[in-house]
Amino acid sequence: MSNDASNTDHRRAPRNRSYLGAHIIINKTSTFSCVIKSRSATGLGLKLGSTRGLPDRFWLLDDKSGEAYFCRVAWRKRDALGVEFVAHEAGDPPLPDKHLLV
Repeated sequence: MSNDASNTDHRRAPRNRSYLGAHIIINKTSTFSCVIKSRSATGLGLKLGSTRGLPDRFWLLDDKSGEAYFCRVAWRKRDALGVEFVAHEAGDPPLPDKHLLV
């Protein structure tokens, strides 16, 4: 077995595979459908048609649970994102009313 450092996983928490629908919420009228491909205690791996035009911070709504997470992009590819859960700060977009949790 090789000691190649490129095989090392640098994630802070292990990820579990999933395949759940979700929506990236940019504002009241702009959302993007995506799939949650992996989940951990600190973030998500997302698959979508294109990452072009997506901001670095946004709300993500899990279609199954109805939970909303404020996320920051950790890495970006043409059709995938790795995001980490972060605290919502002043100046960040608010979660539109129609997506508030019960």
